[in-house]
Amino acid sequence: MQMYFRSRRRNPKQAGLFFAVVIGAVFLLNQALCAQESRALRDQKAASTEMSRQGSLASDYVIREGDVVQVSVFNEPELSASGRVRRDGTLQCPLIGSIPIMGLSQTMAAGQIEEAYRKDYLVHPEVNLFVSQFTTQRVTLLGQVMKPGSHDLPAEKRLSILQILGMAGGTTRIANLKKVVVKRFVNGRQESFKIDVSGMISGSNATMFYVQEDDVITVPESMF
Repeated sequence: MQMYFRSRRRNPKQAGLFFAVVIGAVFLLNQALCAQESRALRDQKAASTEMSRQGSLASDYVIREGDVVQVSVFNEPELSASGRVRRDGTLQCPLIGSIPIMGLSQTMAAGQIEEAYRKDYLVHPEVNLFVSQFTTQRVTLLGQVMKPGSHDLPAEKRLSILQILGMAGGTTRIANLKKVVVKRFVNGRQESFKIDVSGMISGSNATMFYVQEDDVITVPESMF
């Protein structure tokens, strides 16, 4: 019996090797878990950044003709869609066809598509929609500016008239900044706005004027 128990004892060298293998395995497992957690955090951060970007656009930006829109439906990969908003303001989606989304925010457009799927196909559709490519917006500057003509606007940002004048290289030395005229179409009718840009520069006019697509901005010549 004594000899039997001696034969069951582990050799000290074998025991050391065994523990080294165990420790190595634990270390490798820990490294793998850390790497997986790091990837998850990066993915979560990227998703949060994308959601933040979409959220900022949702309050300030409405979908326009020519925008490229990405649509996905949770757990329904076959219903994913990507396309350009057509002249009639619609986007083509699987099963539900043409859905009008022009003039809507991203959140409102997603709700419009959800409603269409809920009506005939899905019980609780969850639609994610965002603009992946913006169509070009332009304004026109005339009169006493250094670079008159048509200028592109970044669609995802609101620009003030001061920023637009800066994009045009600024004004000439004979510009009358107290009587800048902006013409734009509102509800199908052209309206004119007289803007005191010099007051905005000095701070005496606290109300900032923001430009819109197709605005025509004229900087007149000073009479003195």
